[in-house]
Amino acid sequence: MPAAVTDTQKSESVPAEGEEVTMNGDIKVGEDGQEEEEDDTLVEDDSRSEATFRHVVQSISKLKDTSLSTPCIVRNLPWKIMAMLRTTQSGDRPSKSLGFFLQCNGESESQSWSCQATAELRLINQSGGQDHVRKIMHLFYFKENDWGFSHFLSWNEMLDEEKGFVKDDTIILEAHVTADAPHGVSWDSKKLTGHVGLKNQGATCYMNSLLQCLFFTNKLRKAVYLMPTENDDSSRSVPLALQRVFYELQHSDKPVSTKKLTKSFGWETLDSFMQHDVQEFCRVLLDNIESKMKSTCVEGIIPKVFEGKMISYIKCKHINYESIRSEPFYDVQLNIKGKKNVYESFKDYIATEKLEGENKYDAGDNGLQEAAKGVIFTRFPPLLHLQLMRFQYDPHTDSNIKINDSGANLMTMLCSRCTKKEAIDNNFGGHDEELMVRNCTNAYMLVYIRDSCKHDILQAVSENDIPETLKKTLMEEKRLEAQRRKERNEAHLYMTIQVITEDDFYGYQGNDLYDGDRAHVKDFRVLKKARYAEVMEMLAQAIAVEWIKSESGHSHRGLTRRILEVADGENVWKIFLETQEAESPNNPLKAFDKETDVLLFLKYYDPAIKQIAYVGHVYLPIRTKIRKKAGFSDKVTLALYEEVKPNLTERIEDLSMQLDKGLEELMDGDIIVFQRDDLEFDQFELPTVKDYFRNLFYRVDVTFCDKNIPGDPGFTLVLSQKMFYNQVSKAVAQHLNTDPMLLQFFRSQGHKDSPGNPLRCTFEGTLRELLSPARPRQLKKLYYQKLNIKIDELEIKKQFKCVWVNSKLKEEDLVLYPNRTDTVQQLLDAAARSLQLSDRGSGKLRLLDLTSNKILSQIPGEAFIESLKHLNNQDEVPMDQLSIGADEILVPVAHFQKELFNTFGTPFYIKVKIDEPFTDVKDKVRQQLDISEKEMEKIKFAIVAMGRQRYINEEDGYQVKLVDFQSQLPTGHPPWLGLDHINKNKRARIYSYEKPVKILN
Repeated sequence: MPAAVTDTQKSESVPAEGEEVTMNGDIKVGEDGQEEEEDDTLVEDDSRSEATFRHVVQSISKLKDTSLSTPCIVRNLPWKIMAMLRTTQSGDRPSKSLGFFLQCNGESESQSWSCQATAELRLINQSGGQDHVRKIMHLFYFKENDWGFSHFLSWNEMLDEEKGFVKDDTIILEAHVTADAPHGVSWDSKKLTGHVGLKNQGATCYMNSLLQCLFFTNKLRKAVYLMPTENDDSSRSVPLALQRVFYELQHSDKPVSTKKLTKSFGWETLDSFMQHDVQEFCRVLLDNIESKMKSTCVEGIIPKVFEGKMISYIKCKHINYESIRSEPFYDVQLNIKGKKNVYESFKDYIATEKLEGENKYDAGDNGLQEAAKGVIFTRFPPLLHLQLMRFQYDPHTDSNIKINDSGANLMTMLCSRCTKKEAIDNNFGGHDEELMVRNCTNAYMLVYIRDSCKHDILQAVSENDIPETLKKTLMEEKRLEAQRRKERNEAHLYMTIQVITEDDFYGYQGNDLYDGDRAHVKDFRVLKKARYAEVMEMLAQAIAVEWIKSESGHSHRGLTRRILEVADGENVWKIFLETQEAESPNNPLKAFDKETDVLLFLKYYDPAIKQIAYVGHVYLPIRTKIRKKAGFSDKVTLALYEEVKPNLTERIEDLSMQLDKGLEELMDGDIIVFQRDDLEFDQFELPTVKDYFRNLFYRVDVTFCDKNIPGDPGFTLVLSQKMFYNQVSKAVAQHLNTDPMLLQFFRSQGHKDSPGNPLRCTFEGTLRELLSPARPRQLKKLYYQKLNIKIDELEIKKQFKCVWVNSKLKEEDLVLYPNRTDTVQQLLDAAARSLQLSDRGSGKLRLLDLTSNKILSQIPGEAFIESLKHLNNQDEVPMDQLSIGADEILVPVAHFQKELFNTFGTPFYIKVKIDEPFTDVKDKVRQQLDISEKEMEKIKFAIVAMGRQRYINEEDGYQVKLVDFQSQLPTGHPPWLGLDHINKNKRARIYSYEKPVKILN
């Protein structure tokens, strides 16, 4: 949303320097400045995450075997205390000690379970003294299901009554266990917590955490359900995908997948394995659904829930002037490094920054002023998102390092019972110094609900809050998914019959009988064990015909073979289906004897129009003579060809022969192509069937794209791979209505899908050699560009790109085409002819060699352009620089900001005199830059030589010295006059260590 910016003379709304700024909000704070905590009593059930239990060992002095406690259930696993006498040989005498272990799931025969846990093992002092305590941390699993200490305490020390551990020959052992959710153990989250979690796709924990927080923001959830999505694309709609996730979180008994949601984002699989910034993801997601909510009954819900207000101010110290800007915020980024709690982070956020020295505030007409800069929170939202800046860039390691400072309370959503300590302390950061194990679940986003709004934000969500249309949509999705899953599970029981009819043969001009990509093939899914007759009857009903015959020649009557046998075991069986002619629906199909008859398909070629026409199919006895069936009289001369395969068409020389002798390897489905043989063939481009199919074999669809238009879809021409460069050029020029000589072509870099090297117009190869090897179904592509000069002239010239700088230091790109052997002066003359120079200018151009926005030198006119390696600047020599006196020099001038490597802007020359007062030099610079005196005050001047700057103190009355601008080395960068000031046109440098979040749909 746009922020309102105002400049005012009032100061009542901004605190004076040193005055304490308070943050408003409904955060409950105790007297010590910390949030008050309510008593957190963990419900004791089998799914609890921690518990304390004891084991009393009697007759301890006579203990020989292992003593086990009764089980205590934690995380649905049985835990027991184990006590035993351990004896080791120490020198000549055996040494006894108490062995104290914690056992987990010891009686289970499963080998797939595991559970990470920490425990405090304690021997109780029964006389009121100090207990003996030791701690463990262990991953319990079937091979290591107990862990503890073989020498917890020496046996004699334990039995010493003065120590207080034993009483009446009895000891008391205690264990406090804290366990993570186990793996490989049945865990009914819905039953135990009332909620389910989200599946992790790879590195989507940040997304899952946010989605859970948004789901439990009940007011938002109800609004999400009410978004109109009934007409949305189910695979591309982000709002519908979010509705689906929320609905399943509310109703599912199993963890919910987010794959459909990330797919709706337009993410590839790799995106799910990239760690993204949760703040950026939250904003992008909320923006997307806020757009969907516009003009609906839930419009405005997002800002009502998440939007707060703050004031950014700058208050001048010595004058009554301030700038105030009121702006909304949806989250707050808090620095946590060195901070104990959220309050310290907030105080750091609102701390006043002093603008003084080189960083003074530009107060417009009041010039540069010392000022105080800060922010004031005027209103927190009902739901406050705090983003913790857990990562900080370390320039020494060139990587992000994680900050683990701890100390604040947060709101978290879990799918297992836990204590407040687990939910808060174990997530905010820090580590247990005694165990020296860092916690890896540090929170990166805190969610606070305004106490006065919690009943509104956490309002109950009932089944009635979900629209019936949404329920029907999601239930229909479930039904279709179940159906597809059933089909996948039963796929091995079925085969597919692909049916094609003669309707797809008519009009087809290629090899074989039809276009496999465009034909209307009908697919039928049938059981493999179905009988042939049953399948044929089903096809007859589906296509509404009575009699059916397949290309295998089997009649459907009486056949009881399995359809898979008839199809020779093919899972996908393609058949030609013969039906009655529409003109004679009552005429039965002709009888067909597979042993003595053959099925042939006939096509006719007309060289006058270069087209093939499908004629029909016939069943002929094998011994039928070819001419007789062709339907022509003996007076008409025919040429018959057998279409064997692409680019292989054989002429049948003797038409008086029988079919089985005239055709090689005669079989059902052979294709005969015939044409008249009594024509004047010289008048035709493709006179014979063989010529037609040879041309067809080399025919190719080529897409031509304009290389100067990013993403140009181009146009497609049907060409022959045997075409030469000039033929291709003419075909493209005809399509573009231009001269073929004004086109330049470029090969396609198939792996990059971008133009490669230009083609010379003298290229002698064929089109086939120009087309890069393409993957199946990949477009064959060439790039082109239109020229202003003919291609044969261009190829003897050099394309020269430079930047033209006018008298106002405005830049524009300039492209010239000099001869490769031209000098710089010839290049400048050509540039002068193409530019509109001012009548008041000198008319003389110069070429400057630049590096990093600094002038290295002026390139001499006699230099050859072939020697120039990089982009250069051209400008018109000012009138006052046409002649340089003995006491004058040209000084290069460049802009930089604080550091010399931060150069920017357009450099230029000024002419100065030896011993010229620097005030005059400043005036020349000001005139060249065309800026005001007040703007000049913001610029500091420095003489830069040998990579160091020496600032000029005008109060010392500095005058230009020749030695200051003479190079100290024969090679290298000459000294230059540096203008140190803020780069107002600076593009923000972004150090991107995370892939940016994009929701493409």
